[in-house]
Amino acid sequence: MSVLTDVLAHTRAGATPDRVARQLGIDQGLVDAAIDHWVRLGVVTSVCAGPRAPGAACAVATPACAGCPVAPRR
Repeated sequence: MSVLTDVLAHTRAGATPDRVARQLGIDQGLVDAAIDHWVRLGVVTSVCAGPRAPGAACAVATPACAGCPVAPRR
């Protein structure tokens, strides 16, 4: 697999960008760039900014939650 597809697979599995970087042994900037690539292609619609209230959690994990540290795991 390529770095792009590896990043996509890990983020879809619920890993945060920093965790993806550690797991793949790459710079987090490269992970962020890969996620941006998938967003531009429409594979991932956005990266979750997290819940609006402190301590809250997102209700549903979708591909739009790629890399979100508080999204529920699928």
